[in-house]
Amino acid sequence: MNETLYDVIVIGGGPAGLTAALYLARAGCRVLVLERRGYGGQIALTNEVVNYPGVPKTSGMELTETMRRQAENFGAEFLIAEARELSLFDAEKTVKTSAGDFRCLGVLLATGAQPKMAGFRGEEEFRGRGVSYCATCDGAFFRNKDVFVIGGGFTAAEESVFLTKFARHVTILIRKSDFACPASVAGKARNHEKITVLFNTVVQEVSGDDGLRRIQYQNTATGEITEYQ
Repeated sequence: MNETLYDVIVIGGGPAGLTAALYLARAGCRVLVLERRGYGGQIALTNEVVNYPGVPKTSGMELTETMRRQAENFGAEFLIAEARELSLFDAEKTVKTSAGDFRCLGVLLATGAQPKMAGFRGEEEFRGRGVSYCATCDGAFFRNKDVFVIGGGFTAAEESVFLTKFARHVTILIRKSDFACPASVAGKARNHEKITVLFNTVVQEVSGDDGLRRIQYQNTATGEITEYQ
């Protein structure tokens, strides 16, 4: 058991956790931030960040490190370790981690979110380098490019229409034989002049060099494989 009694242990080292650590440390609290992998969360995978208020164009990693250092300068402590068990019923809480047990008076959960992975080859490799999970966040990066959207639900249909503001053309790849969202929403995508919809289609692989350059997808009804680059 670590002998230090922290005021707050923040579980999660993404933007929310780092911001919380900064404010708490600035207020004089003794703070420990636990992150199981690497600081920054999803934003660390982004090559360019251009929509964070007050920050010129930077990378996700650079922004993360700036936030971490800022919190550290006010006294926040950081540890790469996985939180495995919480004991929260007493005045002194215990956080059991892969690096030992830590005591505190309060626990702040900032564990973030993970996008739903599609599972095709190359998805993880090109995440942040052509593979995106947020059209609103990254749409401007795809200006005058051909964009592929995977999925036939509400979000896929709505964000496909949004992407037409930037992209040269949008192709929606839907695993099933129809959209899985209200007809009013699907109709806006289906009838848009800059959108093509391919049903019964799954992505097999994406590839490239420093960025994504090729996508290969298959029609599950006919077996036909198409490669676009």
